[in-house]
Amino acid sequence: MEVTVTTWAIALIGLGLISLLASLQLVAVLRPRATWTVDNVYGGSPDRTDPVAYFAFNQAFAWADPFLWAPLQIVGSIGMLLGERWGFLLALMASVPFWYTAVFFYIWDRDLGFREKTFNYWVIIWGMWPLFGVIEGVYCFVRLL
Repeated sequence: MEVTVTTWAIALIGLGLISLLASLQLVAVLRPRATWTVDNVYGGSPDRTDPVAYFAFNQAFAWADPFLWAPLQIVGSIGMLLGERWGFLLALMASVPFWYTAVFFYIWDRDLGFREKTFNYWVIIWGMWPLFGVIEGVYCFVRLL
């Protein structure tokens, strides 16, 4: 398959986002209850909601992201850059958690209210993940047709 400028952009943005996420989540795996992890990885505070649910929810993603999702996105992005059909298929699969998990976070944050409802959080921090997932998914799907 032809590798275009758009392919390069989507693959590199995907690698950047997943590298950032996987790095932060590895910190959460290694130091799940550290103050830095709570402040910079999980967000909010366990004091503002049920602490058991707070840590269980966040730890589930901390383990899944670097060990399941990141390898899929990394291999998919590399495959896209090599122009391989399987790379676009893996990237399409990896696009799903970008927007699918956003639903969990939206409901969690809305109903339990432990994150502030600021423009920066909802548009920049939260919004870039599902937006990228939809863009990557649509692009890979169209390229696979």
